[in-house]
Amino acid sequence: MKNLDRLIKQVLREEHESSRYMFFSNLEQMKRQCEILLDMDHNMVEDILDHGHDWAQDHISEAKNNMDQVFDFLMNETERDGMEMDDDVVMMEGRKKTGTPLCARGKASAKAKYDVYPSAYSNGHAVQVCKGKIKGLDGKRHCSGAYC
Repeated sequence: MKNLDRLIKQVLREEHESSRYMFFSNLEQMKRQCEILLDMDHNMVEDILDHGHDWAQDHISEAKNNMDQVFDFLMNETERDGMEMDDDVVMMEGRKKTGTPLCARGKASAKAKYDVYPSAYSNGHAVQVCKGKIKGLDGKRHCSGAYC
């Protein structure tokens, strides 16, 4: 009961401190979870994903797309309001590439793997092939097109 009271008081205090406390709380949680996932053995994670759990990679890709949109929006808003962001932060993060053409290897692999092309999943697959992160139809991983 004491823990519940303490938790309620903490939530109310956080609510009072900021009307957007959940925004920042969610960001902090995402940061912690990303750090834990990145600390995991990459080979073990790849093995798990290779055994029927491609959905996890798709969810991470979609989460990254959503984060990119929020990041770009807030960066543009702060620039418009005359607030200067640390150039190192912006340079590290970069801007989302738009209009980068998919390589032929990626398109062919996506069309072979997915019934519906183009789609978000098939385009995500094609980009991964173009970047050399997953194997193409030739069974090899190598960077192709504008992604090199």
